[in-house]
Amino acid sequence: MSPTLLGELAALMASVCFTFGPTLFTLAGREIGSVKANRMRLLLGALYFGILHMLLYGRLFPRASWAPIVYMLLSGVIGLALSDTMLFEAFVRVGPRIALLILNLTPALAAATAWVVLDERLTLSQTAAIAVVLAGVSWVVLERETPDEDGQTSALHDRAGLLFAFAAALVSTASVILAKLGLRAGLSPISGATLRMFGGMLTLWTWTLLTKAAAPTLRTMRCHPKALGIIAAAVLIGPVLGMSLSMFALKAIPVGIATTLASLPPILLLPVGRWFFKEHITPRAVLGTVIATAGVIWLLV
Repeated sequence: MSPTLLGELAALMASVCFTFGPTLFTLAGREIGSVKANRMRLLLGALYFGILHMLLYGRLFPRASWAPIVYMLLSGVIGLALSDTMLFEAFVRVGPRIALLILNLTPALAAATAWVVLDERLTLSQTAAIAVVLAGVSWVVLERETPDEDGQTSALHDRAGLLFAFAAALVSTASVILAKLGLRAGLSPISGATLRMFGGMLTLWTWTLLTKAAAPTLRTMRCHPKALGIIAAAVLIGPVLGMSLSMFALKAIPVGIATTLASLPPILLLPVGRWFFKEHITPRAVLGTVIATAGVIWLLV
């Protein structure tokens, strides 16, 4: 099997992980709050990756020159500590399906950025696909208030939640480019993922300690063992397995293709949102999701 095909399959499997991981995080976040859930997510993620790296390489951190290490640490700082904090708040405010649909802008933004930074040039077809993605996202986000199952009318989206999701997409793009630079410099996918996780964890927990929020976070975890168990399982599915697969894909194939294939959760989350969160899925939401994802897939052509 060719490295390119392996990279594409890894990105597709990452997409599955990024569907079910956020669903579990949403369940935990609604019980204890998105901020505390994200703190525990990064702490457990760093612990899992540290153990995995020790088992595979016999050391906690990779041996490499300073440049790839800095790229990966910065990628983790902005991609996990900053972007994911915004995304977690969006999960709680507007639900994982809508939040991840907006995050679906990342492949288009990353492909455009990679054209400038990494000289991965866009074709006319890819540019058109970006326009389709934006049209699909706008179609859903701009939907007006609709009746719910009880016949009552309520706002379909929380404005602050939408802003958090859009900001997460922008920051996530920068994180992807930094990760690609680190992988290009010779880091393995597991080493890169480990550094990203530690970069995010150290940043978030330094702020947590400075704001004296560590003790309340740990007390909340002690008082909500069910939420802690959900987060522990979600970390294995999303940050550990999903990130490892996405780093492998990012190393093997171009940025636009890797981020595209890892951005299919909006489609997969349609039934999840309906069954787990009792979301009212309108025909317009379905059509917008299909259009956006079709544009993402078009980027592969």
